[in-house]
Amino acid sequence: MEAARTQSPADIGKLKRLLFAPEQARIDALQSQCESFAQKIGDDARFEQTTAQVIAGALRRAEIERHRELSSAIAPLVVAAIRSEIVNSRDMMVDALYPITGRLVAAAVANAFRDLAESLEKRIDSLLSGQMWKLRLRAWLTRRPLSEVLLEAARRPQVVRLLALERDTGRLLASWRADGQADDSAELVSGLIAAISQFSAQAFAREHGELRQLDMGPSHLLLRASARMLVAAEFSGVPDAADERRMDGALFDLIGSAQPLDTQDLARIAQTFSAPAAPPPSAAARYVLAGLVVAALAGALYLPVSDALRSRRIDAAFAAARAAQNLSGWPLDVSRENDKLVVRGLAPPDADLDALANSLAPAAAPETVELRVTRLGGDTGAMTHVATLEARAAQTHAAFEARLAHAELALSQTETALAKTQTALAAAESWRAEREAKENAPAARLARLAAASQIVFADETRLKAPEQARATVAALAEALKAGGRLRVIGYTDATGNADKNHALSLARAVAVTKLLTEAGAPADRLVAVGRGDEHAVTDRGGDARADNRRVAFETLEPVR
Repeated sequence: MEAARTQSPADIGKLKRLLFAPEQARIDALQSQCESFAQKIGDDARFEQTTAQVIAGALRRAEIERHRELSSAIAPLVVAAIRSEIVNSRDMMVDALYPITGRLVAAAVANAFRDLAESLEKRIDSLLSGQMWKLRLRAWLTRRPLSEVLLEAARRPQVVRLLALERDTGRLLASWRADGQADDSAELVSGLIAAISQFSAQAFAREHGELRQLDMGPSHLLLRASARMLVAAEFSGVPDAADERRMDGALFDLIGSAQPLDTQDLARIAQTFSAPAAPPPSAAARYVLAGLVVAALAGALYLPVSDALRSRRIDAAFAAARAAQNLSGWPLDVSRENDKLVVRGLAPPDADLDALANSLAPAAAPETVELRVTRLGGDTGAMTHVATLEARAAQTHAAFEARLAHAELALSQTETALAKTQTALAAAESWRAEREAKENAPAARLARLAAASQIVFADETRLKAPEQARATVAALAEALKAGGRLRVIGYTDATGNADKNHALSLARAVAVTKLLTEAGAPADRLVAVGRGDEHAVTDRGGDARADNRRVAFETLEPVR
């Protein structure tokens, strides 16, 4: 006890802190919270700012998490506030909205006029467009609706991609895309096309010929093959006969080119597919065109010529009527005004003007005759007026004669232009007939077939593809029967010496000549030539050099 009494105040304070430490911590925390609340609430301005921040945060979260409930709760308040504000501040609302409404109305009117101008411009362009009139003429000639012809022209297939690849290996030589983007699948597609083509050639070539078209659903492929090359064109729709003719021409162009293929070559070929081929005009179309030209010229000249003839007929009837009524010496004039034939001038008191009008009525029909003639005696003033009227009548007659001469000159010029047009049409028809005769001549067909054909040998005189070689020989023999002469040229690869290669190339040419003779080709139209390893088509080794062991063909001039 004595020890407890002698303890210092410091020890007592430490003991209090140890005993009441949890309570002191809670008191400190409550004090911090009170200070925080006091800092947030503070005076009225501080409390208003804090409350606004809390409400804004709550509305923001409610807008994200409970948008529908917030809209349903606030919408009536907002609508009521806007309605009361409009009612209480109507003048202010008018002043505020008037400039905006004016600008909106002005913009709406300007847009309406702009749309009207654009629609009128489009309609005028459609009326003046040459392509539109061609489609109208095509619809009229074929007796089909114009909408059907327009849809047919709109859905014309477009070239999407062009591929050139080796026929045997499927190696991609060149590729082209319409959109200009890189073609990552070109190698895969070229290999697939080569495999399908080889399978078709092995399985169906004898019965159905070579594969020329593939249906890929929304797109179609046209295939054209030579002895060493395969060209594929992908279309966005079904290609027509004109596209197939262009494809044949593209293959001949690629075969005839001595330079290696590249993308530019395929791009030039793709340009030929960009516009539809213009078919040669038929005789009926030319006659219809000539008829339309004549009808247009006749329509342009109808009114002036008919007016001139009508005026001449009226003048003749008027002269006859004046002579019949003894009025030739009196100043009378006739003119047309507002669908009426008006007779003006002076006449004696005893003149039968009704008979004059009845004489003019048949020539003036369907116009009516109106008399504005003054009956006079023999005074001098009237005769002076008569002389004036006669002079004016002479001037009118001279002007009419000038108009008639101008109309006759225009008619003569029209007839001359029509004769020139007919001459030009005849010359165009003659040129087209000569061109078709040249293109369809046996020599021209033989030249195209010879340029596109070659026969490849495996080794010595053994054919690499016997079935394909026999098909080529049969086609050449059939073309030779119609006329022309053919040079059969044998080639070898670079293996061996020159003498051996020359003898082997000649033996290959002789072997192909024998096949042609067996197929029915006249022997006197064939010349066999061996050229050794000249004009090699490839300089690679291995199996690829087999392309150099071939026989090609050239046409010869006929023996005179």
